[in-house]
Amino acid sequence: MKKAFLRILLVCIAILGVWSVYNRFSQSSLAPAEILGGVIRTENVGGDRLYYLTSQWEKRVTFSSGRASSTSRTTSWLNVDFWEIDATTAQPVARRRIKRAEVNADAKSLGAEQGVLWARIPELVGIRLVDGVVVVNMEKIAARNPAIAGLLPKPPETVILLPEAMQPLKFSPEEGMIVRLDDARQVRIDPLSSEAILYTAPQQENKSPAEPTTPALRRKLILPADGTDWRAMVRGLEIPQNGGDRKWLGLLTAADLAKMQEIKAISWQMDFTQPQRSRLFRATLSGPSESLGTGESYENPTLLPESPDVLMAGLLAQEASDRRNLPAVWIPGPDSVLVISLDRLGADGRLQLARVSADNGAPIWSKALPLSKLSAWIPGEHHALLMGPAPSEKRSPMTAENENPVLHILSIDLKTGAFQSFNPDLHRDWQTEEVSNKSR
Repeated sequence: MKKAFLRILLVCIAILGVWSVYNRFSQSSLAPAEILGGVIRTENVGGDRLYYLTSQWEKRVTFSSGRASSTSRTTSWLNVDFWEIDATTAQPVARRRIKRAEVNADAKSLGAEQGVLWARIPELVGIRLVDGVVVVNMEKIAARNPAIAGLLPKPPETVILLPEAMQPLKFSPEEGMIVRLDDARQVRIDPLSSEAILYTAPQQENKSPAEPTTPALRRKLILPADGTDWRAMVRGLEIPQNGGDRKWLGLLTAADLAKMQEIKAISWQMDFTQPQRSRLFRATLSGPSESLGTGESYENPTLLPESPDVLMAGLLAQEASDRRNLPAVWIPGPDSVLVISLDRLGADGRLQLARVSADNGAPIWSKALPLSKLSAWIPGEHHALLMGPAPSEKRSPMTAENENPVLHILSIDLKTGAFQSFNPDLHRDWQTEEVSNKSR
């Protein structure tokens, strides 16, 4: 027994001796996950969800050392992942790995249609929202449409970022997924069958309306802004009511009030180019009613007596859009609007959100948010989503020097003002699920 023990001890000593002279170990790090193209929200019986694609660099450095020298080797991969977020809690439901590559190719989410998210990564894929499965790709399109199989565009072999005008893969909420073949013809790809249908672009005067006629089937992506998305903030709205005089509710600075009193008009645009404070007023409207801001007369502006005096404020709109005079969110029971503002100017400023009574201007609830900018506003029936940087929140230990703050996701209960948040920076290594390109 003693001899056997001695042999084992000598072997262990020898192994430790070799390890002390020659050793090898590795360290891994993850960059922030960057959103590709935009996000999309779906509210249905199956749940209230936010979906988006991200790209994230993963780096592994392997160190080896011997008697005389030591070396290191760095290997990098780019991971493309599909995230599903519970819009009520702002917490991830799943993160699914779509692709792993060694180069940063052109990648972008394009839009959603009939439960499928279209993206180029850089090859065309259609990702089923409910489970992250790639249900459409060029191989399936070629198999379904052999007559055009040889004309389907191939992704660039190197990292080439084409301007949008040259992209052979395009999506619009009105027309769906359009692919330009190598013979210059265009086909629309059906997301459920992979069938390619010959497509002719409408003439300029016959183009489809700007908004999709079937929003439940085709949805636009919401692209988070680099800074604040000022399109999400509007001045006011015509108060919904049945009969009687038309009433307007909105934010006015002292200069705005003087202008309205003098000429009985006000610009539908707000001036965010200079610091300003404003309060909520009500006025009587007369004149055309087809589109607020095109000829109405604003009369008898009256301050809502309990309205807060707010800095760089706006009413949150029904959506962020380039459309003129987009209505503000109106919440009944009690009738109220959402006012977003800053607590102070400069880098230390943080957003404040309040649900404010349309009767007297008193806040029904008011919340200080951790966000410094409103990069995306995604309203819903019961919960609204906000995205933006939160510079004071905790950062990942992997954070590199001079890294920009990542976009946090906040879900706020419109009835109570209670909110929950997700900090992607602290969860760069959130567990991923591998998915396959399986058929339905």
